[in-house]
Amino acid sequence: MGGNGVSPQYTILGTDPIKSVKAINLDDPDGVRGKRAIIFTNDRPLLGTIIFNKLQETVNSLKIQFVWEHPITRASAKLTLTDFTIKKALIPAGATHYRVQNHISVISDYTYVEANRRYEPLSILNTMSAHIYSEYTPIDTALTDELDAAFPTGTTLTDDDSVIQAVGIEFFQKTGTANYSPLVGGSMVVVDVF
Repeated sequence: MGGNGVSPQYTILGTDPIKSVKAINLDDPDGVRGKRAIIFTNDRPLLGTIIFNKLQETVNSLKIQFVWEHPITRASAKLTLTDFTIKKALIPAGATHYRVQNHISVISDYTYVEANRRYEPLSILNTMSAHIYSEYTPIDTALTDELDAAFPTGTTLTDDDSVIQAVGIEFFQKTGTANYSPLVGGSMVVVDVF
């Protein structure tokens, strides 16, 4: 298994996140206009429609090659790759290696706090994340691996927490004996929200 590194930043370009949050916000039947709660836990399937880069859907086309699962505690998520390969048409020019990332993040439900005049998360675990990478793998080599992303030991998620599991593929060009330069062409997709 690969080590934990700094997770790259991805731009959400597909499903408009603002419209998604507004749709979830309007689902609160008890709140008043402008102060309705944002209950992500009631609309988890909508969170699963987020697209990180609509122009590069490499991962989405490869989803049939991997299996994802999580325990009832929701404190981790496993990604299993068996003879994972990437079609040449999906590989950016100059790429010599790739690696796969399994990433999990917590998003809390939110409520409007009148005293502070703003929305605040109901859970202190909001934005907690964990990820793990596979090893750098040569482009023409099938990858078999289990990537288990886990929150710190003892993490207990509440009913106000949703966990988003995303899988990403990044491409690299090997330069020298141990240096890998990232290339444009990778992508990430939400595979589960639980």
